[in-house]
Amino acid sequence: MPTARARVHGGTIINVITGLIFFGLIGFGVYWVIKTTGQAGEQYMTGMVNTQKKASTISCQMNLRSIHQTLQTYAISNEAYPDSQQALVDFAGYGSKLFHCPDPNGGEYIYVPGHRPDASAPSVLVYESKPVHNGKCNVLLSDGQITSLTPEELQQAVGATPARRQP
Repeated sequence: MPTARARVHGGTIINVITGLIFFGLIGFGVYWVIKTTGQAGEQYMTGMVNTQKKASTISCQMNLRSIHQTLQTYAISNEAYPDSQQALVDFAGYGSKLFHCPDPNGGEYIYVPGHRPDASAPSVLVYESKPVHNGKCNVLLSDGQITSLTPEELQQAVGATPARRQP
């Protein structure tokens, strides 16, 4: 009978080791699935946030494009740009919604009066008051181009703007 006991203990140890390996592999598989799912969720959330930021930036740029069209219409009707931001807002008739960045943290757009419609060099015409688009402000130049500038670049560009009052 001593040989029968040795077989029983030997088989039990092999079964225990096999069970540990089997359950260890199952545990590792479950861990891998949970980890992968967590990473996928994180990537999804990052993608959604980036998409929202891009949509906000594009919406802001579309507002600036509409403001440029309004300024062009005003210039055709009056042979000059408006003398003040309030005159531009009154002419547009859109209220303050068009003249405010759609980003929740965004601010009002600022119009730089005194430009001439026939100016040759592009200069800052309208800009955002807050840098909410990846630390930059969207800017409408007098030639209709829309660009994004850091606050330092914007300050230099506004300082270099040769806005002169119409005679």
